[in-house]
Amino acid sequence: MEEKAEKFWTWFSQNSRYYTKLDDLEDKERDRLLDDLMDRLQEVNSEFFFEIGGGDESPHEFTVVTAGDEDLYAEAERFVDLAPEISGWDIFSVDQYQEKGTIIFHEGLELDSEETWFLPLENTNLPESFGIRICFPDFPNVESNPHLKKAVGLLLEALLGEDTYTKEIGYYEIGMLPDDPEEEGFIELVELPDYIQWRKEREA
Repeated sequence: MEEKAEKFWTWFSQNSRYYTKLDDLEDKERDRLLDDLMDRLQEVNSEFFFEIGGGDESPHEFTVVTAGDEDLYAEAERFVDLAPEISGWDIFSVDQYQEKGTIIFHEGLELDSEETWFLPLENTNLPESFGIRICFPDFPNVESNPHLKKAVGLLLEALLGEDTYTKEIGYYEIGMLPDDPEEEGFIELVELPDYIQWRKEREA
């Protein structure tokens, strides 16, 4: 791990400035940079993924995501602990992540928590099994993408942290965003951590 981590963090330290301006780039160049980052990260561990957030008035954030695999928790944290200080960046493992403004890039998909909504799915016969329906505006264009379900799982994990994600979300499904999501009972996805906390307090 140490040798691979050192190689990755040395490269990222030298190239991190390019990843502070992703929103200003043409799609082709942006995709090239993100694919390069993913390839290099997965040379460390093929089950590591990432999300990039923050910026503007706060440091940029690089978060290592491990898709809810509990066996990778310690390894992801160890990898992050090996990161050097990089000017303008905060480096996290996903369970340390802040709950706002999460964007996931995975296999050509881009999912933004601030453009995504969820609908709680309660089963009275299985009250301990809490599910959610995830909807977002671009769903019709990506519905057939075979990587969509995993990308949504990564988004949820990055938003909630690994531990909360695996313990609290029993299942999820993906669908079309209604014209008026609030009218249909949907909640903005960035509010999911607060909703889970409210649900715990209700059941206490």
